[in-house]
Amino acid sequence: PDPFLDSVVDAGYDMLLTANNHSYDTLMTGITRTLEQVRGAGLGTIGTRLSEDEPRWSMVEVNGIKIGMLCYTYSSGLNDAGIPRLNGNSPVENEQLVNWFYNRNPQKMYDEVEVILREMEDAGAEINMMFIHWGNEYELTENNFQNQQAQALCDLGIDVIVGGHPHVVQPVEVLTSTTDPEHNTICIYSLGNAVSNQRSGKI
Repeated sequence: PDPFLDSVVDAGYDMLLTANNHSYDTLMTGITRTLEQVRGAGLGTIGTRLSEDEPRWSMVEVNGIKIGMLCYTYSSGLNDAGIPRLNGNSPVENEQLVNWFYNRNPQKMYDEVEVILREMEDAGAEINMMFIHWGNEYELTENNFQNQQAQALCDLGIDVIVGGHPHVVQPVEVLTSTTDPEHNTICIYSLGNAVSNQRSGKI
């Protein structure tokens, strides 16, 4: 609902993550309108974009430190042409407008992240953060896909990983790069929820 944005702004938020498994629930109209409304309220966005000319990432400055940020969501499957589906919906009309990955073949994401990291560094980023929509709902520990992807992202040079989607809090881990032993990544597998959907008997 549009009034939600007023509450978000009043609460002091500056940015919203717009890539998640529900991003395509109302197809391209939903992706476009969401970005227009959120940006119209003065908030930044990462994860989806209005055109392929926009960067896949954003830069913010906090206490004088420039932080490059990016956001990705898992795809629930691919069609025969390799086009992603989100939340079981029809294939995304323009997949280039959504930062997505597929658990069984995440190499596309890794290739994109490698390019994004160079772009952010060239733009002056001193540290980077990746927000990622992944994992199993209501599971209190991360799954093997999360472990493998977190390590791969650490190896690429991601500094901080912040996960969402499981609706519950999952562990925090400090990873060490297998390619650069001097590089560590803080990985929060899932922050849990601030508001909704904590309804499972597993909790």
